[in-house]
Amino acid sequence: MFKMNAGAWIGLAGAIIGIVVAIAAVLMTADSSGLYITLGTLIIIGGMIFLFYKLFFGPILNANRLQKTGLPGTATILEVKDTGVTINNNPQVKLKLEVKNSLGQKYTTDCRVLVSRINPNAFLPGMEIPVKIDPKNEMNVVFDVSGKVRNAHPFADTQVNTVALTAELEQMQKENDAIKLSGKTARAIIKKFTWLGINVNGNNPYVELEIEVLPENSASFGGKTKGVIAETSVNRFQPGCEITVKYDYYDNSKIAVEHS
Repeated sequence: MFKMNAGAWIGLAGAIIGIVVAIAAVLMTADSSGLYITLGTLIIIGGMIFLFYKLFFGPILNANRLQKTGLPGTATILEVKDTGVTINNNPQVKLKLEVKNSLGQKYTTDCRVLVSRINPNAFLPGMEIPVKIDPKNEMNVVFDVSGKVRNAHPFADTQVNTVALTAELEQMQKENDAIKLSGKTARAIIKKFTWLGINVNGNNPYVELEIEVLPENSASFGGKTKGVIAETSVNRFQPGCEITVKYDYYDNSKIAVEHS
């Protein structure tokens, strides 16, 4: 969580006071044309301050407040999107969450969180994360920095069942190789990306994709497939992205990603 220290608050307050004093001095000494220019400048500065607060200071204050006063809950990450905002070289992402409150009720909302540049896969679809919920507005949710992130796959507990995991990966690879060998090629649209809690050969995530397959000469159909995605390709396998798959013509439930 990003916190404002005393020096930052003092600097911000000093800047605001300086701007107010400078504008007041101009207003007291300016003629009519100078007055219009000053008022225009004041409106522009005010708009910039409001925008800066809305995008930067507001979320920080909200997050700090909810860390102390928010109700605990859990949420499953449904989708991760880059906001284009970077703070101290750390990117900010927007998480689409399915939240479960203390009463067991589920609903969908969004929150924004900073991701360390040295751990870009800290938040992935399928993860279960702790959150703090605003008691006055349940749609206002922030990531609980004091909680523990739980992975979505049974192999992702503290001690991985290496034998079972190896067997699952080998079986998955064998099935995918068979589909790629004799299957038909088609385009597909990703509907849901779920990390299964395991990285293979480094930071390459083992995932399940829910997709809509779009064959050229037949009706589209939905399906699921599992596979290991290269770390550098994760962004190309998010919901809405188009990929190429191979599927069994006689059993549409058998689908394999052609390239990852």
